[in-house]
Amino acid sequence: METIRDMEPPPHIVGIQHFVDYKSVDEILKSKDFRQGSHQESQPFFGGSLLTIDHGEHFDRRRLEAPLFRKEALEYYEREELLPLIAKSLEECERNRGEDGVVRADLCLLVRNMLARISAVTTGIDGVDTPERTDAFRTYVEQLGTGATVEWSTEDHGEVINRILKIRDGFVEEFYGPSVERRRELITAFQAGDISEDELPRDLLTLMYLHWNEDWDDELPLREATLYTVASSQTTTHAVPHMMMHLHEWFEAHPEDYEKRFDREFLKRAGHEAIRLHLPSPALLRIALKDVVLSDGTEIAEGERVACLFTPANRDTSVFGEDAKSFDPYREADGVKPWGFAFGGGEHTCIGRTLVTGLSARTDGDEGTDGTLVNIALALFEAGIELDPTEMPAFTELSYHDAYGTFPVILRNL
Repeated sequence: METIRDMEPPPHIVGIQHFVDYKSVDEILKSKDFRQGSHQESQPFFGGSLLTIDHGEHFDRRRLEAPLFRKEALEYYEREELLPLIAKSLEECERNRGEDGVVRADLCLLVRNMLARISAVTTGIDGVDTPERTDAFRTYVEQLGTGATVEWSTEDHGEVINRILKIRDGFVEEFYGPSVERRRELITAFQAGDISEDELPRDLLTLMYLHWNEDWDDELPLREATLYTVASSQTTTHAVPHMMMHLHEWFEAHPEDYEKRFDREFLKRAGHEAIRLHLPSPALLRIALKDVVLSDGTEIAEGERVACLFTPANRDTSVFGEDAKSFDPYREADGVKPWGFAFGGGEHTCIGRTLVTGLSARTDGDEGTDGTLVNIALALFEAGIELDPTEMPAFTELSYHDAYGTFPVILRNL
């Protein structure tokens, strides 16, 4: 099957000026002369969140939330949450052993389960502690993700928004509301001197309610939490199936590399290539704050909405080489991140990138972190992952995203 596709732009960006080369996209993303122009329809889910604000407000919010992604926090998430959950999720797959003794699973669903707990931990959602509760939480996150990316949906957008807002009510009642109430009680106890600050949870909701800004509306923490629950799993959930398909094809063409499936550095490079070629967010829209002339002479009028198309920019041959449209885990691209615009750019570079890619700068001689992509890929190879020969993976038809809807696999070593 075709693994690297040329995706048609969705209807909501047809008719506006498109930028598809790496240099122009990078220039626009780094410019202070633009503001966020994406997520116009998904404001009920993301409005006022870190993703949709700009400049001074964005800087202040990012500084508030930065402790969630410091070195010690990332090491805790990986060691205490991610690795045990990966192992637990694989163990639970044994329930799917068929009469032929083979364990089968849908990789898309499996990865979502693996990431559900770490998404809850970083956001501050309690009670995601059993297979049943994890499944319920994961289902909510998937549905909230549908609403949060409604612009890319192939369904009627109004119907999607109304449906997911009703589903969000259930999420609030079952998970979000009780979690917020517990944090408010703990913060009150801390402010009264009954507990120390070290006894407070280290998560998004605690930070927001501990440092409440009177300019915020009451539902802003819910929209910020929606962003975190969706975004903290979206990139990895999107990338792992692509990564596994590319490595399957790579090992067939390069059998001498097959043993490298247990090499963390090789897997890191492969993961970077997968997210470069298959972005979870195919485009970012920006609105000019004044008349702008780019370095190549292109004019953009004040108030004009433009589309930065990440997929073609990430395949720009002047940056990534003549074979930029192909998968190569040994690719070298000087002066740019190996994943291109997979995590955005400029001030809106994803705050949680290191959760996915790991800590690359290690100045104290310790082991650092490898990130979700490498840890999940390594565990899958140790579990003996293979494509299921009886059913091929299929791309989703529910959105314009370059994503798999189903990805049947066999886990040969379970």
